[in-house]
Amino acid sequence: MKIATKRRPGRPVHAEGNADTRSRIIDAAVLCFGRSGFAEATNRAIARQADVTSASLYHYFDSKAALYRAALREVNAALVEAYRAACREAPDASSMEQLSLGLEKVIELSRRRPGLVRFASDSASEIERNADLDWLDETDAAAFPDFFRDLLKRAHQRGELARGIDIETAVKVLLACVTGLAALHGSLRDEQEFAAVLRTFEQLLQGGFAQ
Repeated sequence: MKIATKRRPGRPVHAEGNADTRSRIIDAAVLCFGRSGFAEATNRAIARQADVTSASLYHYFDSKAALYRAALREVNAALVEAYRAACREAPDASSMEQLSLGLEKVIELSRRRPGLVRFASDSASEIERNADLDWLDETDAAAFPDFFRDLLKRAHQRGELARGIDIETAVKVLLACVTGLAALHGSLRDEQEFAAVLRTFEQLLQGGFAQ
């Protein structure tokens, strides 16, 4: 990932509380973009949600598109870390159990940060409509595929993967599954129903659909 070497004019580098304020703005952006979409969400509404002035928001992000990209990068990282944390916390669990534990962390994250899953699932269509929202660099783009690839390689090494399963194809299948599950979020009544959907998928992963 490339690191910028120049700071934007007006952005306070050492001001007290910068990290906290930036984090509040990101959380507010995730909520507002998830609820209203990129076109309808305004910087004024995001600033109000974050309890900062619009002028303060521009100290951190010089445009709404820049804020969207930063929010999406942070959300992507948070979701991948949820899965990886589950693997670290249960190193002796089977790979499918680890994946299920990761889904439980996603449920927790979705409850703790309203709008996060809806925001993430809508991002592909938002980027199609607004090319300046395209935020992916190689590291960001590879984060989820790399996690699933690592998980499946471990499953293969431990003899957990069925014979004949191609790892790269299985990575694509898991990506499609989690993307589709996230897309369901906006059509469900509440976080409780979303949790029920993810837990049903957990049963499927662990062979719980069969009698």
